[in-house]
Amino acid sequence: MSDIRVRFAPSPTGYLHIGGVRTALFNYLYARQQGGKFLLRIEDTDRQRSTPAFEKEILDSLKWLGLDWDEDPVRQSRRLDRYREVVQELLSKGLAYESEGAVKFKIPKTEVKVYDIVRGEVTYDSQEFEDLVIMKSDGFPVFHLAVIVDDYDMGISHVIRGEDHLPNTPRHVLLQQALGWKSPKYAHLPLIFGADGTPLSKRHGAVAVAEYRNKGFLPQGLINYLALLGWNPGTPQEIFSLPDLVKQFSLKRVIKSNARFDPEKLLWLNGQHIRALDGEVYERQITEFWKDKIEPVAEGKWRKLIALYRPRIRTYGELKEQAAYCFSEPEYKDLPLTAEIRGNKGAMELLGQLQEVLNHLGDFEDVQVLDQKTKQAAEAAGLKPKDIIHPLRFVLTGGTASPGIFDLMSLLGKKTCLKRLAAFLS
Repeated sequence: MSDIRVRFAPSPTGYLHIGGVRTALFNYLYARQQGGKFLLRIEDTDRQRSTPAFEKEILDSLKWLGLDWDEDPVRQSRRLDRYREVVQELLSKGLAYESEGAVKFKIPKTEVKVYDIVRGEVTYDSQEFEDLVIMKSDGFPVFHLAVIVDDYDMGISHVIRGEDHLPNTPRHVLLQQALGWKSPKYAHLPLIFGADGTPLSKRHGAVAVAEYRNKGFLPQGLINYLALLGWNPGTPQEIFSLPDLVKQFSLKRVIKSNARFDPEKLLWLNGQHIRALDGEVYERQITEFWKDKIEPVAEGKWRKLIALYRPRIRTYGELKEQAAYCFSEPEYKDLPLTAEIRGNKGAMELLGQLQEVLNHLGDFEDVQVLDQKTKQAAEAAGLKPKDIIHPLRFVLTGGTASPGIFDLMSLLGKKTCLKRLAAFLS
């Protein structure tokens, strides 16, 4: 049994965000790869801002992502007596003192060496540090104290957290030494920046995991992308499942430089995961996603629709946007192209002839018949198939891109196609 124990320690003062998930993920991967334990600690001592709703959202998001923790979560708000006991010990040893109702730790003046798994050895001169407040006047511990007491009591072997905590580490090491405790090993992860080179925030788009879930991202797409933010597998492989990541992950391959968040790469990766799903799983998930968001669609048509757009969508949420003309009448927003087609006598006559041909067909179930008859109409007029397919696509969709035109006609059905042709020709 491995003695590796790591923890993810969110504060329930807001939603779980992308940076937090990446920290949780790297802790999870390290624990699972080493056969150790991945623990959860709820840092809820901020009484004003911590809420049960945020805590529930964090736990739900972790479960949705597949990052299951071992043991019951530890809650700091239930450990206040323990923090006070440690403060008392420091006071009785003369290593801390009271100041204006608060308690401060006397920082020993020395050189502090921190060995970091990602950055190597980092040295600090504690002469530059002021004495550290460890308990506020209201009797609540500050982060620095609570964190080291919890890590010690939980038997944490490795603290894997964001680089923004690196300057806190020498203070934590000094506190651990004062209490006669062995320090855990540290690994500080690179920060995540937006494309503009500033720390990731709301202005760069969605930051909370719940927003990605609501947009129809897959947990495996998000996990795959976040694993590659600050970690390099050392191979050209880009598509990973969670078990793949567990096998290949290593803290030694965490990159020192800040990671750059690229929404387009995330969308591309998510699309790859959608296409890799088992057909039944895809159908069940996308149907569940859209269940209460759109007017019901006949089952046969819905199955055809989601199969047709599967190669094109990158999230479940893109379906309605990509296939807008399947849910409502097309809007001809490209006015110059509308005018060009309407002003082209040959194209309009050809569309009229096609309308006649289609009118005499049965239902539009047979895609090959639609293909054959449409091309025959073009050839009969001495034109190429593209001379009719491009205007026809525009008439039926209001745009210039769609899945295969004959698959689309079969999906829309005879009545809708003829209605749109008649309306455009009139």
